[in-house]
Amino acid sequence: MARGYEYFCQEKGASAVALDGGAAMREHGAMLTPLALLLALIAAPAAAQGPSLPVHGNWCGPFHGAGPILDALDEACMRHDFCTMQAGRLDCGCDLAFMDELRTRPWPNPALGEKARAVYEAIALTPCHDPQGRRAKLNMAASDWAQAVARGQEPPWAVLDRLGALMAEGLARAR
Repeated sequence: MARGYEYFCQEKGASAVALDGGAAMREHGAMLTPLALLLALIAAPAAAQGPSLPVHGNWCGPFHGAGPILDALDEACMRHDFCTMQAGRLDCGCDLAFMDELRTRPWPNPALGEKARAVYEAIALTPCHDPQGRRAKLNMAASDWAQAVARGQEPPWAVLDRLGALMAEGLARAR
């Protein structure tokens, strides 16, 4: 439930995997603090109407949105842009709906899936107006990360690699 922020509620019947992921997030959450600070420093100028950071296609990235849709990720980014145009910038509900689409959509190839995961993680770390929504975004992404690490699907630093590659591409395309 994107706007209700109910992802890890034991009383609502959250799965053991989700609850274990939440526990792992609390245990390993300190690792995300420096990452959140880094992204906040990068995102702060953009939030103040700074230059665009085109991370993918014609619609993905802060203040980057125009032109034809190039692929499924670009289309999802466009929907998020339109949502924030209607609801207002930094709307937690738009971000949560976007994150839900990015995490559940089948991607046509692994490379696009990895980039969608990076966009998902960047949106999770981007501030939004509602404190409950901010917590929900961080909990959702941190739980997914912790579960992937616990299952041996990726190393703990994979999120840093994805976000670093996303930022590098955005900066290269912005020139």
